[in-house]
Amino acid sequence: MKRSDWAIRATGLSKKFSMDLRQSMLYGLKDSLQRLTTRQTSTGTLRQGEFWALKDVSFELARGESLGIMGVNGSGKTTLLRILTGVFPPDAGEVSLQGRVGSLIAAGAGFAPMLTGRENIYVNGSLMGMTKKEIDDRLKAILEFSGVGAFVDCPAKHYSSGMLVRLGFAVAAMSEPDILLVDEVLAVGDLNFQKKCYDYLHRLKAKGTSIILVSHSIGAVWAICDQGLFLHQGEVKRFGSVEDVIRAYDDQNAVLLQPASQSHEVRAGHADQLSRQNSAGPTAGTGDAYIKNVRVCSLAGDDTARDALEFHESFALEADLEVLTKLDEPIFRFTIDAAHYRFIASVDSYEQNFRLDELKPGRYCLRVEVPDQNLMPGAYTVNVNVCKKGFGNHLFIWNGAARFQVKTPQHRLLYSEPNAVMFLEAKFRLR
Repeated sequence: MKRSDWAIRATGLSKKFSMDLRQSMLYGLKDSLQRLTTRQTSTGTLRQGEFWALKDVSFELARGESLGIMGVNGSGKTTLLRILTGVFPPDAGEVSLQGRVGSLIAAGAGFAPMLTGRENIYVNGSLMGMTKKEIDDRLKAILEFSGVGAFVDCPAKHYSSGMLVRLGFAVAAMSEPDILLVDEVLAVGDLNFQKKCYDYLHRLKAKGTSIILVSHSIGAVWAICDQGLFLHQGEVKRFGSVEDVIRAYDDQNAVLLQPASQSHEVRAGHADQLSRQNSAGPTAGTGDAYIKNVRVCSLAGDDTARDALEFHESFALEADLEVLTKLDEPIFRFTIDAAHYRFIASVDSYEQNFRLDELKPGRYCLRVEVPDQNLMPGAYTVNVNVCKKGFGNHLFIWNGAARFQVKTPQHRLLYSEPNAVMFLEAKFRLR
């Protein structure tokens, strides 16, 4: 049953593109001629060289609600926004929007580079349905929010991408639209500006503005959105609760996150060759030891190798180790990198009191168990190295030996700091 308080209604939206520019122009000309003569075109099938950027997308958003659209790159998110804003006409389906629309789908979109920032404010405000008096009344607030300061009277061509985004968002937000469409461009701004944007989105939402937010940031979607829509290859794979959509997005990332499968052959006495071979690769060392096939295994269930772990799920790291010459007092170390940070965690055999006087040549399975995993949802990379006490060089080091994903939990956690990588167990007291 359709609701009467809807702000956006999309039914069966589809959009196709041609991979070749010349072919695209030819198809466009044929379609235009066909519309002039028969007032219809054959849009339901693909012609040679075409692909569906969006296929049969339907959803409805009520007034005052917010929708988070997620999907990996190339899933059709920006195409959908451009159809909603009228930049692209759909090849099939219908879309209806009720009220004034504000949008920000690209850094500097709609800004004339030769006009000043002030002039662009008036042009863009007019395009969003604001009168000159409304722009005059809100000009001070727009300038304060954007923070462009004295640069407001400089040509927009001299603005950085961050300045363009700040000014564009300020105009779109201060127009107090009934519907606000925001793409991932907010990520261009610094953390302080992002916080200002999200705080203002909450205020707009409280006033009844319907918001569509396209983002790869789980924290942003959690904090802003009431519903979620997950797109993959142009099709809606999940529409409903934010939690379900985020988990679907995480699952897709886990599928695309291929584990490292590089193999290297190292023989005793070929340390120089190893060094030359890996000067531009992930491994290096003296040639006394060699590791291949690093695995991330879950400690729950059948202990099989995994490329994705549940939030707070215990795991083990395993590595196939070949010792080529006798090692005195060897030390094994695994380190973990997050998406934007290196060496956020370390597991060291010496620090964990696993100490060997010597290790004879042979093949071994090296395993370390991590029973209390406390990583935040996201993607991680495992590095491994072998060294020995009192020796300055690595016997073997492999950066990027394995990759894994920590999935989003079922329940909603409001992460106030989206860049956090660790979840700390703690006890709270209130006196």
